[in-house]
Amino acid sequence: MPDGATRLLAIGWATVELDRAVVELAGVLAAPPIHAVASIALGAHCRIASFPLEDGTDLGLAILEPSSEGRLAAALARWDEGPLVAWYAVTTLEGSNQVHPGPFGPERLVAGDPLTGPHRLVVVTGPGTIPP
Repeated sequence: MPDGATRLLAIGWATVELDRAVVELAGVLAAPPIHAVASIALGAHCRIASFPLEDGTDLGLAILEPSSEGRLAAALARWDEGPLVAWYAVTTLEGSNQVHPGPFGPERLVAGDPLTGPHRLVVVTGPGTIPP
């Protein structure tokens, strides 16, 4: 877990075809994914949903497709499709000069992670909140 993170907020499923991945993941989601703000930091179009965990809580899920030749495209080239991104909740974004819009709110990449992923991002959230 990144420094200052309080919990895992969401995971990101990287794919080369968003619509196909939505259909393939539909069986594990609590509700159909909705369109969300793109992740500028990753260079990705996003749809978000949540899926239930065995302990009764929900975890956010972003289904991500590259929108540029950025970090997500590099991760897909290196690792193939699958869970390649994690968002962690924090109470404040230190070093806010690298904060960008993202599917779960303003986000910042965790420093030092490789360009080809897997990628970790931090997002400021209120206690116990997960956007849809």
